[in-house]
Amino acid sequence: MQDSTNVRRDEQLALDLMAAIRADAEAACAPNTVEMVSVTFDVSSAATDAADIQFEPRIDRRTRTVLFTGGTARQGDQPVMKATAVYRIISES
Repeated sequence: MQDSTNVRRDEQLALDLMAAIRADAEAACAPNTVEMVSVTFDVSSAATDAADIQFEPRIDRRTRTVLFTGGTARQGDQPVMKATAVYRIISES
């Protein structure tokens, strides 16, 4: 297992993008919870400064039990990383 205190910039960007996507997924599915089924990343280019990154989560499709979602990390108009994720929606009833 990797030491979490020694995370590379691209790895931290992926973690931050997933945090934005998950927060959006949790808000969309509340009061139910979500559990990650799969995630895929596509790195377009290297970010030059982490302070200039904007995260744009989106919901692609939702069924009764599954949420298809994703998002983009942008630096200005340039996408630097994209992610797609599938979450299982767990009913709180």
